[in-house]
Amino acid sequence: MRIGIDCRKIFDFGIGTYVRGLVRGLAEIEAAEDYVLFAPSRAIDALPPRFERIAVDIPSYTIRELFAFRSHRLDLFHAPDINVPFVDCPTAVTIHDLIRLHYPPRNPIARAYVRFMTKRALRNSAVVLTVSETSRRQIDAPNVVVTPNGIDARFFEPHDTPRGDYFLFAGNDKPHKNVARLVEAARGLPLVLAGGDFPGGRGFVSDDALLALYRGALALVLPSLEEGFGLPAAEAMACGTPVIVSNTPALVELTGDAALHVDPQSIDSIREAMLRVRDDAALRESLSAKGRERARMFTWRRCAELTREAYLAAAGRRPASLRG
Repeated sequence: MRIGIDCRKIFDFGIGTYVRGLVRGLAEIEAAEDYVLFAPSRAIDALPPRFERIAVDIPSYTIRELFAFRSHRLDLFHAPDINVPFVDCPTAVTIHDLIRLHYPPRNPIARAYVRFMTKRALRNSAVVLTVSETSRRQIDAPNVVVTPNGIDARFFEPHDTPRGDYFLFAGNDKPHKNVARLVEAARGLPLVLAGGDFPGGRGFVSDDALLALYRGALALVLPSLEEGFGLPAAEAMACGTPVIVSNTPALVELTGDAALHVDPQSIDSIREAMLRVRDDAALRESLSAKGRERARMFTWRRCAELTREAYLAAAGRRPASLRG
């Protein structure tokens, strides 16, 4: 059985992190399937050598990509985002969340593209993968399988980084991230913004720099109005960093009792939680221990195992009861 995976976004954040983790997890599984990874030329040597690797340098979200994968004798094709190409085999698609529909792009063409491609992906795919039960409940399709994200092992490595006095936000600057309220809530408190084009923030940071920021933070604060999973919170928990997140369903699902949950619409609620963490050493220690334990639930191997089962069901190699 030949399974193709679109890895063209492997160097990106978000979907790129998912692709990198999934591919590593699949490489750990001893299975009979043959995987064909379609990736940019510069990524070929970084991919597992046991898999067939084919260079595809066509940009995402273009007309050309829709016709780029038809001649490779595949039994299944996996698109890690809504841009599912035309292929002569069943497809699997990962719909991480519906945030782009709930907070659509300002550009009307981009808005129409997201809406059309999401509906097309849901209608035409043999199986729809998503990253949380919260997202599964939102997606209007009968064949949705939850394959939660994993956390890279490096976030669990022991370290002796001293805890700093700053709060950390890690993520992009899109509206659903709720950064304006966080900045207001943190007035007078040290706050580091990393990952987006924020005034006075760190902007893009390397993997090593992000790891150091997690380890040194007093707490990670993620007061999102909506998330599909919440990977920064998971990574911070793995580092032993206390976590403050909004009480939105996906973040509560991810963190359980290992985080403080706040009302993302309330500046006072966010600030109160930050002050509690700053002033209560016992609370910080408790959140750190609970967070590390909870983070161990999420591995890329487990994501890969669940994804492989969905692949086989979608291709007719497993009972249909495994779908959904």
